[in-house]
Amino acid sequence: MAWFRHLRVWRNAIFGTLLVGCGLAVAIVTSWARRTGDWELARAGAITSLVFVLLITIFVVPPLLRSARAEVGRLDPPFQLTAGGLIFIGIFLSVAFAAYNTGNNLLFMIFSVLASTLFVAWTAARASLRDLVVSARFPDHIFAGEPAPVLVSLHNTKRLLPSFSILIESRNQIFADDVTAAHDDGRRPAKKKRRRRRERPRYVRRALAYFVHVPRRAKAEQRVEQLFPRRGHVLVTGFELSTRFPFGFFRLRRRLRARNVELVIYPKLEAASDELHLLPMNAGRMLSARRGAGHDLHSLRDYQPQDDMRHIDWKATARASRLVVREFTSEDERRVHIVFDTRALDNATDAGGGAEKFFEARFERGVTVAASLVAHFLEERAEVRLTLGEEAGHYGAGREHLYASLRRLALVRPHETKDAGVGMATGAANHEPELWSSLAAASNNADSHYVILLTTSAPGSIPAHVWRMSHVIYL
Repeated sequence: MAWFRHLRVWRNAIFGTLLVGCGLAVAIVTSWARRTGDWELARAGAITSLVFVLLITIFVVPPLLRSARAEVGRLDPPFQLTAGGLIFIGIFLSVAFAAYNTGNNLLFMIFSVLASTLFVAWTAARASLRDLVVSARFPDHIFAGEPAPVLVSLHNTKRLLPSFSILIESRNQIFADDVTAAHDDGRRPAKKKRRRRRERPRYVRRALAYFVHVPRRAKAEQRVEQLFPRRGHVLVTGFELSTRFPFGFFRLRRRLRARNVELVIYPKLEAASDELHLLPMNAGRMLSARRGAGHDLHSLRDYQPQDDMRHIDWKATARASRLVVREFTSEDERRVHIVFDTRALDNATDAGGGAEKFFEARFERGVTVAASLVAHFLEERAEVRLTLGEEAGHYGAGREHLYASLRRLALVRPHETKDAGVGMATGAANHEPELWSSLAAASNNADSHYVILLTTSAPGSIPAHVWRMSHVIYL
């Protein structure tokens, strides 16, 4: 079957080559028939040549045009003609052709003025883009769907000339693996994966700021808001300056390389829903019987050299005629364990693009809900543990733990099952016992108090013991 797949890949190329070769052979036969005077053969050859020309126009030319358009799209020239520039170039060529044919001196003068205008526009645009230094300061924490304040500064280091009409754009690098990671379920052939990794990264430009005028030896700053619609990571590799100064005939661009900066876009946080408010507010709350620095009395014991003098119970000391200290219980603990099932559904990828997009939407919804749960319980001053599939986390509290959990959720991708090529019935069945057993072990541990499970599995597919010990949210 491997040779059949290779044949399908090269089918269009082989068919196009055969058509061109046959058409060339028929053209040679037709030319030979005309030279020898065989007009019947020449007439048949001409008709056959027209048929091959029609077939080539239908089957060969469109793929070539698509390939040429894709290659032109990959090109990134340093200038771009505008609509006004195309009109001006058309007038310029018309005047040049008319002046050459007629020899009219007035037309030659107009041609000289137009050529001077093009030269001045090109020179002024290049001078405006010279000796510029760009810097941008992004916030440490960026959330998807929320405006992020970015401080952009432009420093004109030229001694004499100012700069006009400067548009600053960031160049963001995107690899093919990043684009298709959410759609890849691990069942594609390894050769296709290797071919995809060899693809050149593509760059996406994002407009940052626009400066109308920057004086010589001066620095201008703008505070702009950038909106990132999706979670994930963005690699900023540099900046691109462009200007349409002075006449707007073309847009001249200049690239500036910068240190690679990776921005992690956190998932969007939603307000607590009614379902979340229905969860027990004392989830994971247990009165600890351990000794600690609380306020409730735990027991009395004899004084030891390392004890604090403030904990001495003087009344009990007087009765016992020896130093007695008070021991207190530790503070009440609230611990919540949030588990996000990251398994990919094989039947969704087998069904086609519509089901795959539907699963992706459900997965992204799960990421948003998990991030909202983590933020909500950490705001309630509970200790939260986040588990993403087989990647277990640790309990923590505070802003640092919140941002660490959000970073993990920003980069999470659907996890393939062990036997993904077999199908949902076998692959998921072999994976589920391991997932549920690890969850049961974590819940039976003394350090785990309350479990919230987010899963894309169908209702009724979760074992009863897992369903009883956790609050399940079906995505």
